[in-house]
Amino acid sequence: MFLSQHLYTLELLERAGMTDCKPCSTPIDTNAKLFAEGAPVADATDYRALAGALQYLTFTRPDISYVVQQICLYMHDPIESHLALIKHVLHYIKGTMDYGLRILRSSTHNLVAYSDADWAGCPDTQCSTSGYAVFLGDSLVF
Repeated sequence: MFLSQHLYTLELLERAGMTDCKPCSTPIDTNAKLFAEGAPVADATDYRALAGALQYLTFTRPDISYVVQQICLYMHDPIESHLALIKHVLHYIKGTMDYGLRILRSSTHNLVAYSDADWAGCPDTQCSTSGYAVFLGDSLVF
């Protein structure tokens, strides 16, 4: 893992006041769905700053891409349950700081992409959620 990514992750945890948090093993509860209604967060600017920092981290951490996308859906009007999800992701990051993309030497230079969709998975809008992975040779590049 790059030293700069490690330092960025430590800075992110420090900014959130979570440097001593307990790690967890998953970035999101797969059974829970986010809703648009609830108690608003005390400071929406902090929520947006943490969401943006997580969004930047997805360049080298595709394992958090889905949950960060879900967090960013509510940047305009975040509620406490959305902030709790950010904190859950930070717990996950604390336990997986050595995760990241690795570019490996490969005998092939094929570009292969996979995609998936969750049809009407959003409880508020009934919109679909999709995701994808792109490999160059044996290395995941996005």
